[in-house]
Amino acid sequence: ASPRASRAGAFRARQTTMDRLEELAKKGEEPTVVIKVGTSSLLRQEAGTLHLSQICTLCETVSRLHRRGIRVVLVSSGAVGAGMFRMGITERPKEVAKKQALAAVGQVHLMRYYEDIFNTIGIKCAQVLLTLENLSNRKQYVCARNTFGALFEMGVVPVVNENDTVAVEELKFGDNDTLSAQVAALVDARWLFLLTDVDGLYTSNPHTDPNARRIEVVENINDLDVDVGGAGSSVGTGGMVTKLTAARIACAAGCKTIVCLSGNMDTAIEAAVLRGESVGTVFLPAKKAAKGKKKWLLAVPISGEVRVNELGERAVLRGAPLLMTHVTFVSDNHFRVQECVTVCDRDGNELARGLCNYAANTVREAVAASTQIGTEKSCGWEDDLDGPPECIHGNNMCVTHGETLSKSFTFADLQGAGYDSGINASSDDEQ
Repeated sequence: ASPRASRAGAFRARQTTMDRLEELAKKGEEPTVVIKVGTSSLLRQEAGTLHLSQICTLCETVSRLHRRGIRVVLVSSGAVGAGMFRMGITERPKEVAKKQALAAVGQVHLMRYYEDIFNTIGIKCAQVLLTLENLSNRKQYVCARNTFGALFEMGVVPVVNENDTVAVEELKFGDNDTLSAQVAALVDARWLFLLTDVDGLYTSNPHTDPNARRIEVVENINDLDVDVGGAGSSVGTGGMVTKLTAARIACAAGCKTIVCLSGNMDTAIEAAVLRGESVGTVFLPAKKAAKGKKKWLLAVPISGEVRVNELGERAVLRGAPLLMTHVTFVSDNHFRVQECVTVCDRDGNELARGLCNYAANTVREAVAASTQIGTEKSCGWEDDLDGPPECIHGNNMCVTHGETLSKSFTFADLQGAGYDSGINASSDDEQ
């Protein structure tokens, strides 16, 4: 094709995108993108400084999406690492109090640059600090959701990080990959971008294995056969294993998750969102996304694990209650009544998460009784004497291993391909 024809084709593509954006804006449909950037992408470890050019590129990318009517949430790591640089510390401390203090020092340093850069390009930003305790509490979850909604209405870009200063170890997200997935579920995001130092998920570590292959699309996380061992950078807490955990949470909430190279963020994010191009590794969202209370369950801390037989697996994936007769194994954790547990198949692959009607000891005794009797159908469980047969009620369980979309959707395909987590879908979150 001639240069003139190529330019004309590019112009028509941009015009079509703008027409779609204007049409969606008139309908009040503003999809949300969550961008998570890791510590290694924000800091120059060898120089001990912030990576200013990378931060500027990130802010400009957010700005371009924002100006096209797309709501953007930025989940930023780097507080502890920035604090280490500011205080001249080269090794990440092990003491919790010292890490929390460094986070306090580094967070204000990071936000100063975000505020200055966003202000320069005409964008207002806000700092939002969250803990897992905030989101696991139903009332605080709804308050956080409403706050994000108000910030979007005011045209403000939320910059989110974990509130390390007050978070206790038992109620920490652990890493910002998980935090970004929880935020994506909270704000009904369509896309979650996990920016990292590799261009996707590989079959093994590409830095050490020359035979490692990049995986372009993941439909079923449980079917993955990859080596994701190893932590992130010396100033970070993440790694590829945390991104798989984040993808499971976000996909269950109906959010398309993309792991891609932070160095390509200036082109990759817009290419994926606006044009549907293949970027990094794509984790396809659930065809039937969790809503309302079930979406909130994704934010509740996990207290234990139960494994189920084949009948239980079919019941869980069908949305039916998990019965005591379905349970074949209980982890050593001492979870209490109405605490959240993961429901796994016989091989330990996660199927769902839910609030257990019974304490761990009670479920464990039922499993032991079924082993003694020699039949899982009997289980020694009698409704009149022992209580309701449901170990987890269907309304208190969120499937994290449902059928995924096979279609790659773009900005204009918001209601297509059987995807039913509409932006304006009603749920008890707003009540």
